[in-house]
Amino acid sequence: MVHENRVSAGCFAMTDPLIEEIYTIADQALNGGQPFFRVHIFPFRMNRANMRRHERSAHYTFWENLREGYAFFENTRRPPDVTVEGMRYVFRDDDL
Repeated sequence: MVHENRVSAGCFAMTDPLIEEIYTIADQALNGGQPFFRVHIFPFRMNRANMRRHERSAHYTFWENLREGYAFFENTRRPPDVTVEGMRYVFRDDDL
């Protein structure tokens, strides 16, 4: 779940202005005829410097996989189509 009020019980907690932005985008997308919308969330900006900073993390291998999707968006400015194959996220161009 995504909600406002900066509280969390296993969901993404954020400030009221940020959730308002997400709700507005979701409302416009769905009312504009899109059947769904995507929210891609990353633990940090996944550039080389930050990846090096976190290379000792127990989550590093997972973050390397997430970085593929991060790089896809940074290069194309479009969210990738995401599937799961063999316990890994696979990022593809949904226009192909």
